[in-house]
Amino acid sequence: MQFDLESALLRLKQDFIEGSLEKLDDIDTIIDNIYNDRGDRGEQFFQLQRDVHSIKGSAGTHGMHLLTLVAHRLEDFIEAAPRLKQEQWRSVQIYIDELRTLVDMGKDPSAHEREQILARLPHAQDTATEFSNQKSKKVTVLVVMPPGVQRKVIGKELASCGFDLSFTDRPVEAIRLVMDLQPDAVLANQEFRNMTGSELGRVLREIKLTEQTPFALLTSSDGHENDLPPGSHIIKKGESFVSDLTEYLVEIGLFGKL
Repeated sequence: MQFDLESALLRLKQDFIEGSLEKLDDIDTIIDNIYNDRGDRGEQFFQLQRDVHSIKGSAGTHGMHLLTLVAHRLEDFIEAAPRLKQEQWRSVQIYIDELRTLVDMGKDPSAHEREQILARLPHAQDTATEFSNQKSKKVTVLVVMPPGVQRKVIGKELASCGFDLSFTDRPVEAIRLVMDLQPDAVLANQEFRNMTGSELGRVLREIKLTEQTPFALLTSSDGHENDLPPGSHIIKKGESFVSDLTEYLVEIGLFGKL
């Protein structure tokens, strides 16, 4: 009997869809439990993260690339606001509802529908800050940095200013995210395993869609000036890092957009 590859792939995709819908049902229950303070919050929260990551990791295999992106944006939302307040769980539910819509669809939507879905996604921000009270437009910053204390510090500072944040620790994924999200700025570490931050900056300058995206290298070492394309910026890690970062964001006009 001849192996029917197309039928096998369709079965795998259907299994993924059914499994994802089950995970989303479980997440609905988790959100309801956490919102109403039932059960072990920490254990349920980690299960939610695992289920979202699982959906994100498999969606692209089945040609559902927007599903991958929305799951990634939910991970960004959670990382930018790690101590979710009760009202922010309503925003998490919006993400889950959009994920369910995309899973039910079983394919990538049209370009118009895609833009509508992305526009509906909430972003984490501290509504008590002066900057976010003035906010009139979503300003997105992509942070390319390994998970850890530094990324948390930077994320907290940027979120407190009302910025919409996206995170990745893989420069190659960063290229796709810049093309998908078209952020207002990219902040990247220098040291990665397969591509340096300087190389990422040069790649972004070579792509027409991303060539105008402001790019800053975050580093504690010297000697990278000649590695970066024209128009890039270097922010040295150290005692004045936060103030230098703020000065750079003001310089490129991001606070003026808030």
